[in-house]
Amino acid sequence: MPTQPVIEIDHLLTYVRDLDSAAALFRRLGFTLSPISRIETMGISNHLVLMHPGTSGAGNYIELMAAHDRARLPAVMARTLAGAEGIKSMVLSAADAHAAQAAFVAQGFAVDPPAHVKREWPIGPGQSVFPEFDVLLPVDAPLVFNCCRYFNLELYLRPDWLEHANSARCLRSVLAVAADPQRIAAIFAGVFGRPAAGTADIAHVSPGAVDLVLMTPAALRERYGLDVSAPEQGAHYVGYVIEVASLERLTACLAQGHVEQRSLGASVCVGPDGGLGNLIVFEAGSS
Repeated sequence: MPTQPVIEIDHLLTYVRDLDSAAALFRRLGFTLSPISRIETMGISNHLVLMHPGTSGAGNYIELMAAHDRARLPAVMARTLAGAEGIKSMVLSAADAHAAQAAFVAQGFAVDPPAHVKREWPIGPGQSVFPEFDVLLPVDAPLVFNCCRYFNLELYLRPDWLEHANSARCLRSVLAVAADPQRIAAIFAGVFGRPAAGTADIAHVSPGAVDLVLMTPAALRERYGLDVSAPEQGAHYVGYVIEVASLERLTACLAQGHVEQRSLGASVCVGPDGGLGNLIVFEAGSS
């Protein structure tokens, strides 16, 4: 059996309408952000909330993305960067983007070949780096996903960008709601090349250290107090789980930033109204 090219859930492409306002909010949440990056040929701007990867060769972050020039957006990105703010795509990391594209096509997805990108990223006065990667654009699936392969991942692992006042360590889980979690989990078991597990109400599957967790609306309501309906056939992203070193440091940052929070057992939650359309769950990791 060929090796599955997907190695990890790498990051979450999160659409925001106003990038400056979104960045200000995430700083109030206690996160460090990378300098703004613009892809002028596509009319896209972003900030990254970079954290510590659990899988070699993969990143681990939240991407805040806005369209600064809609006239330049490729059609698929115009569809992606529209509607309500929130997670628009789960970006997977691959050892080989061409192999990933072939694997996805074999599984029945319509996926164009990867684009190779190398561009300038100014990160300080007179200082630029040149990230290089292969990328598959978002794929129409029950949960939209796309895929990337890095050629210089070290550019995303600068120690000063990985340290956060709220003590965030890593993206631990992606949360989604589905009428039939097991069916959607089975689809992503094929994408990830790993078996799914769980119950009829809560299913999970992962290619590496980051889980995709699918819940029925009733299970989501019971676990997080969030009332979100599920599409009949597909699924819908609702948020993510961030592991922190200290809930005390986290809650102090949220209080200082005047961000509404609520404790939920051993977790602290910021609701979609304060999380740019996403439920953000913070959980303490083991020391």
